[in-house]
Amino acid sequence: MTVRLLLVSDSTLTRLGLAAALSGHPDIVLAGLVDRAAAARDAVAELTPDVVAVDVALPDEDGLHLAAALHHEAPERGVVLISPRDDDRLMRALEAGISAYVPTNAPIEVLLSAFRHAAVAPASFTAPDLAQAMARHRRQHQLLSPREGEVLRALHSGSSVPQIAEAMLVSESTIKTYLSRLYDKLGVNSRAQALSVAARAGLLGDDVPLSAR
Repeated sequence: MTVRLLLVSDSTLTRLGLAAALSGHPDIVLAGLVDRAAAARDAVAELTPDVVAVDVALPDEDGLHLAAALHHEAPERGVVLISPRDDDRLMRALEAGISAYVPTNAPIEVLLSAFRHAAVAPASFTAPDLAQAMARHRRQHQLLSPREGEVLRALHSGSSVPQIAEAMLVSESTIKTYLSRLYDKLGVNSRAQALSVAARAGLLGDDVPLSAR
């Protein structure tokens, strides 16, 4: 089986490197190269590739958003996201239903294997170290106690320590204790850092636990 591949990336290094690598693998043919999401949509319609490889960093659209849209439009087409290592983005790629997630620094054989997988099993997600990434993701979401999760969400809403204490019917010193534990678990030492880390870990969504009143 010959896999017809469309690469979507504005990185000259990525484009040239992949084109050179494919020269030694005749089972994968580079059907097209585009550097914009808008051009990718046109190229998909024109070239009908078996697999579309999308660089996450595109100048006109988030690469994961494009990858998810391409999968939604044609679930039978393989879609591979190429991105720096990021467990949260990997989990979002899994949830989006695309075929594979490959770290930018992965060996070329890993990338080619992802293309082949996407061509024959587009609905079956694969990624290097997937089990480990899922375990890390679960640990992050189980990291905080219910009360700490409530304090985190209150911080996200902009509440001050006195306001949080009043809302949770506890003393300010108790809230400061929760904050100290929260900062320690997230490896930070300020509100801004805590919110930044929590956002990247997906801890600010609706699934952040609220404690019982």
